[in-house]
Amino acid sequence: MLNKPETYWNNGLLADESKFKIFGSDERIMIWRRKNEELNPKNLVGTVKYGGGGVLVWGCMSASGLDNDPKHTALNVRLWCLYNCPKNLKTPPQSPDLNRIEHIWRELEVRVHDIKTKSELKTVMMEEWMNIDAEITKKLLKSIPKLLKAVVDAKGYPTKY
Repeated sequence: MLNKPETYWNNGLLADESKFKIFGSDERIMIWRRKNEELNPKNLVGTVKYGGGGVLVWGCMSASGLDNDPKHTALNVRLWCLYNCPKNLKTPPQSPDLNRIEHIWRELEVRVHDIKTKSELKTVMMEEWMNIDAEITKKLLKSIPKLLKAVVDAKGYPTKY
């Protein structure tokens, strides 16, 4: 895959899924404050037991932009890809270095905040998904050859990407 021309990647379709929660991720958030400093309300993060709900999002990207169709099921997507994508490059799980669509999920996390309900989360996610510029996906796909070389040079270990 290292020697594929840019046109090869421009014709590619990257697909992935990600879960978005109403109250953000499960990651621990730490606040540092000085000794004897009063607890500042701006540093408080609201929590809800069990995350308050979320949505699983499936999306795909190409050099021409993003696509997402909520009426599809995972089986329909797999069948469509089977018949319409002649070559399938599978990336290892938990390998964000190789999965360019992870950048899109991060962009959505930044754009979607202060959500109160699952319904609102779905609506805002779809709106923000459609507002992501195609230049972003084009740039991400264009970077794949350089990225693959970096992964090979690192012998599979993490890269700066």
